[in-house]
Amino acid sequence: MKTEFQNTPYPGSESGIHEILDLAEAYYSAAITLFQKAEKEAPLSYAPARLCSIHAIELYLNAFLRYQGVDPKEIRGRMHNLADPIFVEVLTLRRKTATHLAAMTEGREYLISRYAPDLVSQHTELNRLTSTLVEVMTKTSKHIRQP
Repeated sequence: MKTEFQNTPYPGSESGIHEILDLAEAYYSAAITLFQKAEKEAPLSYAPARLCSIHAIELYLNAFLRYQGVDPKEIRGRMHNLADPIFVEVLTLRRKTATHLAAMTEGREYLISRYAPDLVSQHTELNRLTSTLVEVMTKTSKHIRQP
């Protein structure tokens, strides 16, 4: 017997590529604002900015994958995996950025930023995170919004 919940499409499955890109841009803006409000002496004050940054990166890459024709169900199955050779090949991400995406995935930084204040020392440097965010945002947006 199927419940009503089982008949409902997974949230985001019906979203368009540009809607996902717009959502990524909203998280990007939130991250920038939160970074500006964080206190240098309090590392945990950066946690919301980090989470918004990582989520924005993931949304940009998801929009890119959707643009490439990848099924939403397959994207969900990636489980916050930000490392994929197609990102480097098609988006021409720099080696440092690709390495950082792989390290964030391997280190489960998305989960650490959400749930593990005791592991704050395992976060990547803020400069590296913002560089990755800006590069992914710029190259993904340019690729998807090309004329």
